[in-house]
Amino acid sequence: MKQPFKDMVLAPEGVEDIVKTAMRRFKRTEVKKVKISLVRLKKKEYARIATLYDYTSERLRKIYTSFPRIRDLHPFYRELVTLIVDVDELRINLAHLKAVVEVLNNIKRDLMRKVKFAANIGELSKIRKEAIGRYFSVLKSIDDDLRAIRIAQMKLIKLQDINPYTPTIVVAGPPNVGKSSFIRAVSRARPEVREYPFTTKSLTVGHVLANSGTKIQVMDTPGLLDRPLTDRNPIEKQAIVAIKHLAKVILFILDPTETCGYTYDYQLRVLIEIRKEFRNIPMIVALNKIDLIEDHESLDRARERLLRVVEDAEITGIYEMSIEERVNVNTVLEALLRLIGSIH
Repeated sequence: MKQPFKDMVLAPEGVEDIVKTAMRRFKRTEVKKVKISLVRLKKKEYARIATLYDYTSERLRKIYTSFPRIRDLHPFYRELVTLIVDVDELRINLAHLKAVVEVLNNIKRDLMRKVKFAANIGELSKIRKEAIGRYFSVLKSIDDDLRAIRIAQMKLIKLQDINPYTPTIVVAGPPNVGKSSFIRAVSRARPEVREYPFTTKSLTVGHVLANSGTKIQVMDTPGLLDRPLTDRNPIEKQAIVAIKHLAKVILFILDPTETCGYTYDYQLRVLIEIRKEFRNIPMIVALNKIDLIEDHESLDRARERLLRVVEDAEITGIYEMSIEERVNVNTVLEALLRLIGSIH
């Protein structure tokens, strides 16, 4: 299953793009002149009007019909879209395009009827001017809609290919604890890694193979902060949506060195918040950056504090690792794959 927005027909940045092409075709539409007669001139006007209105209607129709129906999407994509664009406003914009196509078709039929009953060349000339005037009047009304649709499309089309039916390990945790680094270490995905919070502003997916040969998605998510779900920003909510709809297993990464910019106690509160929210999803916790811890006692204390906090949280496993030094990274990955393999 591929990303559902890849095949959208992109809207232009405004009506000017459509109008320029349509008018160019309108002006060059000719009927071979055998002799000048009213019948021949009528055929010419028929062809011109059809070219102008049919091209525009078809161009607009492709935009709104190629846009996936939000309500038909997998719940993961359906909820993700609401975090990225204003779905209600987008529906209005697309509906306006559809309504304008109906208006254009009605105008075209009316103009064709007038051409049919035109009595002379003067009347045909008036009908031609009317065709252009009514056309521009209608098209001006969707300029803002086209811009808004294109902005939404450009956001959605950049989403990674995420298959909601593929077994998925969701990597979660506070900002800057090493989530993106883990994805880079175990897969070919290349999420951005920087030393400041919220580098990851969207979902990034890598793939690994289980021993059985099954492809597993490993998903990097934006950092989570210690606050109620209702107070989380759209970036954080993407992580929540991924866990809610995709996670077979959660890898929650902590940074006991606190070089991530958040105290260890703060990170543990985030862990407990997520565990309460998603108790039904198996979780493994990894203490990262152990290469920066100079004495074993500090690491032992961090582990003991974690054990006290997660005593009743049904954590499947706790590991210590250093992604930077490649210590226990494969051990953690293998534990995750075994856990996914045990889920039926």
